[in-house]
Amino acid sequence: MLKHLWPLVFVALLAPPCYPADVVFGRRVYAAAGRSYEQIWTLDTGSRQIAPLSRAPRRHAAPACSPDGARIWFLSGTFGDENNSELWWLDPRTRTETMAVRVDGSIANLIGGDKSRAFFTAGGALYRWDGRLTKLGAATAAALAPDGHSLAVEVGEPGSVTMMEPGGARGRTQEKCSGPVWSPDGRRLACVAGQTVRILNLTTGVLAAHAEFAERTTPPFVADFAADGTHLLVGTVGANHSTTSPQSDFWVLEISTGKWTFVGPGQSAVFAPGKAPATVLLASPRELRPAAKVQEWVSELLLVDTATHAQIPVAAGASANGEPCRCAVAAPAPAPVKHHARH
Repeated sequence: MLKHLWPLVFVALLAPPCYPADVVFGRRVYAAAGRSYEQIWTLDTGSRQIAPLSRAPRRHAAPACSPDGARIWFLSGTFGDENNSELWWLDPRTRTETMAVRVDGSIANLIGGDKSRAFFTAGGALYRWDGRLTKLGAATAAALAPDGHSLAVEVGEPGSVTMMEPGGARGRTQEKCSGPVWSPDGRRLACVAGQTVRILNLTTGVLAAHAEFAERTTPPFVADFAADGTHLLVGTVGANHSTTSPQSDFWVLEISTGKWTFVGPGQSAVFAPGKAPATVLLASPRELRPAAKVQEWVSELLLVDTATHAQIPVAAGASANGEPCRCAVAAPAPAPVKHHARH
């Protein structure tokens, strides 16, 4: 059962983050004393500068940015409970955090949203929140179009995706398509069918390109679509995956040639904005290391150049870093100009 609550609003007083920032990510900096929480941080991939965007006493998991960068949706929950039972949004201009809804149980995946609504899956169903909560139907997975005006939804039929309007109206069904990821221009859809990575033209509904994933015998998934549409970021279960250190192994696929380039192991990854098409932001596998006088799970955010295999840490130290998301973060509103009367 899902409960709709009146929004709760919190404002944090912080030093301003660096601008222009083009990525947000989750970062938990371990404290020597007291509790520490996963917060939303910004990254400017050009200067490799990072800065905190939130500091409220709650975890800020799975940040997802609206297309205009005016709202960052995230998941949270009770401290000590791994279930993310709350949907929140952060206004990066004012640092105001507002809770939209709390569920009984757990939100499985935050699909994304715009400045007025968000979509998530919970209990095998797809929901929309736009001031009130609406169940759109059964769903095992979904992806939101870059403009926020359409969804690709796995409605329970094995290996097929149904196009859906935000209001719930259904359109064309694409067969042999699981784990959909939209191209940045919203005209193509990348997905998998067995060991085959497929790219569908959404205008014609026909297969535009495909490539066999022969790097491993485990099933692949599409993690990201490059900004220029020329490459895909593809992952599979990591060779060193375990329940204590879950991880995937990632490759970059050049669509035109079918060439695969290994990126490395990690928890999650996206293409880095403003960089060469094959440059990736990779959240490294977590490791137990001394932090804040005890052993903690520590991970780094790495900028990986797949052409040279160079790895540059952009967020490290006694902290856990992950869940990078491209986001043109809206800068704070300018302070009003004060005019003084002359005497």
